[in-house]
Amino acid sequence: MTKEMEVHHHPEVEKKGFKEYILEGLMIFLAVTMGFFAENIREHIADSEKGKQYARSLYDDLKVDTAIIARTYNEKVWIVAKFDSAQNILYTNAIAQNNDFLYYIERYLSVNDVFSIQDVTYQQLRSSGNFRFIKNMNLYKSLADYYNLYSRYQAIDGTFGLIDVNEMSDVESKLFDPHDLTSLDNEHANNFYNLILRSKRPLKSISGSKEDLNFFYVKVHNARRRAIYARFLLGYLKSNATTLMAELKKEYDIE
Repeated sequence: MTKEMEVHHHPEVEKKGFKEYILEGLMIFLAVTMGFFAENIREHIADSEKGKQYARSLYDDLKVDTAIIARTYNEKVWIVAKFDSAQNILYTNAIAQNNDFLYYIERYLSVNDVFSIQDVTYQQLRSSGNFRFIKNMNLYKSLADYYNLYSRYQAIDGTFGLIDVNEMSDVESKLFDPHDLTSLDNEHANNFYNLILRSKRPLKSISGSKEDLNFFYVKVHNARRRAIYARFLLGYLKSNATTLMAELKKEYDIE
């Protein structure tokens, strides 16, 4: 007897309706969209955190700047007053009565203290292209203006230390006694105000031609003018730095 062969039938696949395809497509679209938004939110949070870190670092740099600017500004006020007195002495020919003071001032013609900006954060932002983290365009422009103003100040005030002293000029060697003049330098100075010391003993009298004294007067005048221009720009720099600190504090809630 022949056994009837069993025939296996495949289960019928239920056909999806058009609405189900639409629903599945919508779910996939929503999943991709939500992932996209989630990634954007994550990047925004990360960028905001980096922006705040840079802002904090800029704020700290500016805080140091304001302290150094104030110190340097006061030094300029002090030395301008000394140069004023020296000019008046030379103009009124009261040299004999102020001999030692003119020795003292001559040494200050060749020394200088300057404000050196704290720009590590700013330079890092520039070189890395990370200024994109500073979203406030007005704040960005204010930062650029501040550092550009520093470049103008630097061009006027020059560098720290000795200036124009490759050797004592012929005119100065005629007017002053070299030993007395160089004896005023303070090798143990710890600030701008005691770089040069007033002599505790009488110094040899200043002597020279009218032409030599006129040349010395011009040198004092030029040093005074440089210090006045530097003081002027230092005032602007301090004002700008203070304003920037307030803007950064407000924009990034810096405590």
